[in-house]
Amino acid sequence: MRMLVLLVASLFSLPLFAQLNFSQSEIKLVHNVLQEKAPSLSLRQAKERLLENAFLLAQAKRHQPAILHKQSAVGFSSDYHARRFTLVLLKSQFDLPNVPALDDNAFAPYTSLWLLDNLPNYPSNNIYSQQQLAQLERVDLTHLANAPLTLATLMNEQSMQNRYKLHQGEINLFKSLIAEHRRFNLTMQLLADKLQTMGLSKQRLLEIAKAELLRPVMLTYFGVLHSMHGEHSAYVEQLQAKITQQQINDYFKANKNDFRYIAQVHSQAVLFKEKEQASQFYHYAKQHSFEQALSQFKQRDLFAQTDGLVKRKQQNSWAEQLAFSLLPNKLSKPVRTPQGEWLVATTLKRQYSYYQADSETVKYQAKIALTDSLATAEYEKLKKQWFRQHKATL
Repeated sequence: MRMLVLLVASLFSLPLFAQLNFSQSEIKLVHNVLQEKAPSLSLRQAKERLLENAFLLAQAKRHQPAILHKQSAVGFSSDYHARRFTLVLLKSQFDLPNVPALDDNAFAPYTSLWLLDNLPNYPSNNIYSQQQLAQLERVDLTHLANAPLTLATLMNEQSMQNRYKLHQGEINLFKSLIAEHRRFNLTMQLLADKLQTMGLSKQRLLEIAKAELLRPVMLTYFGVLHSMHGEHSAYVEQLQAKITQQQINDYFKANKNDFRYIAQVHSQAVLFKEKEQASQFYHYAKQHSFEQALSQFKQRDLFAQTDGLVKRKQQNSWAEQLAFSLLPNKLSKPVRTPQGEWLVATTLKRQYSYYQADSETVKYQAKIALTDSLATAEYEKLKKQWFRQHKATL
């Protein structure tokens, strides 16, 4: 129970950049790391990013507090990632000290059997009960990690895959996770004097690291970045709900060419049972013309009945679909049809039309574009207000 209370309390009592005046040392650390992917990044831009990250971290605390602990139920904790990124920041400025590994005697009591005895039953929903957390918290690992650490904290920050392995008694994984904690803690202790001289602190560095790591998640939440699967947060859905039909109409008028589609094409096509015949036809038509090839090979144009006119329908045939996909005056190489025949086609010209302003296509595309613009504008407005409130300056 105590572990759960501490976890909840930590989410709502984090300092989250109590001081927004970033030092030159902090700016330089972030600048060094970001420059690896963006060599032209300036120190001023690095500071801007730090300030924006501070804003995003504060918004995460307010709107998505759960991600301060974990971004995904099946992934590693945010603290786990923050420690690793903190070492990346430090490595850009310092030669990290060598941390000797624990000797075998230190790990002698810790075996697979010990791990199985001290872990509760594996939670089927991947969430430990309060009773299980209390049991895990009683196992103190501080003497191994060189800083406060319990088995509850260690297990809570693991990915679902790692947690499952530990419940199977994989003691080598347990030892490697302890070694990561120990390496981080001893590195911070051994660099303490240098960090203090430069005005850097462990807590501040962890906050900078966590803010950078949560940045994409929060930018997606505000609709400034798009998720891989095109999903929207509830916040973005609320913004989209404010879009009016008049705004959609205005967007359609201003961007009408974006809603143009191929209504019909003038094409020619021919089918062969054998690929060799189709290839001979293709090469002849390429050297002469499609019309001459039809005459030479005594073939009939598939679109002859409509004088080559192919209209867009709900269910176009396979040959018609190919005709719509071809650029004007381009001859297709022999293409095998689903029926095993070989098709050669050419499209002579295209005729375009426009979707109706009240069509679902227009509504859908316009809403996406308008939502993006609205989300960006609202984000900048909210960010500026927060900067003014916290007296954050560049």
